[in-house]
Amino acid sequence: MAYRLDPTAPLDAEIRRIAGEQIDRAVGDLAGHGEDESAVHEARKRMKKLRALVRLARGARPDFARDENARYRDAAKGVGGARDRVALIEALDGLAERFADESPRLFAKARRTLEERRDRALGSNGDLAARAAETADALRAGRSRLDGFTLPHSAKRQRDALAAGLAHNLSQARRDRRAVRRHGTAETFHDLRKRIKYLGHHLRLLEPVWPGVLQAMREDADLAAEHLGRDHDYAVLLTEIEAEPARFGTSADVARLRALLARHGQELRAQALAPVDRLLSEAPKALADRLARLWREARRAGADGSS
Repeated sequence: MAYRLDPTAPLDAEIRRIAGEQIDRAVGDLAGHGEDESAVHEARKRMKKLRALVRLARGARPDFARDENARYRDAAKGVGGARDRVALIEALDGLAERFADESPRLFAKARRTLEERRDRALGSNGDLAARAAETADALRAGRSRLDGFTLPHSAKRQRDALAAGLAHNLSQARRDRRAVRRHGTAETFHDLRKRIKYLGHHLRLLEPVWPGVLQAMREDADLAAEHLGRDHDYAVLLTEIEAEPARFGTSADVARLRALLARHGQELRAQALAPVDRLLSEAPKALADRLARLWREARRAGADGSS
């Protein structure tokens, strides 16, 4: 079933199964990457899925959720340098595509600067294969920890743990949405993006219990996270421009780049907040409890069907 929870199986067994699959695939990505940054990127995406997954255990196993979330966060950082540089080039290309009527010359020097920094990051990463091997070792250690992962045997207590994990992330997302309203800084938008990304993964995991509705909600979450992710890339790019503006063009070019980054960033934020507000319109506990009830009903239906 890939990255989907089977409601007819115990929740802890499903977390072990899915986490094990993601770890094995991430280790495979890292082992075969060679000089291919895209394979490392795939491994990092799997680590984000792992972080979302272990957070579902927070209600019953807070220490496990905290420790394993930190493990996969730190593991991803170990191979992140070059990928983060590539993301800035992709962001600049996205800006050029959005404002295709601008002269290509406006973006040319900035792109050359970003390419040089990407190449230096690849070189200064030392032996990327060695870093990938260290990250793979951290993932294997996580797999060993998973072997002993259990939740209370009672189906009700497992369901309650699931609801608590879902509600916690939803509550954090609502808190971050309020911070965006109050402050509207790049940091608050980035925090909101992380919570919505986790929510998208949670909805994907639970999609079998309410396929049509949860798929539509997950697509909203994915779209919002994509827009907010690009907005964050713009904020990082702007910081680099501000630090060394001469490396990115003439003073007139840099002023124009700043204006375009601000304009498209505002567009992306507006496009993201509409689906975010739909997703967070229901009280966290109410939505989490409803999804847990659907989990229970799907579990019962599966048991009846197999009898």
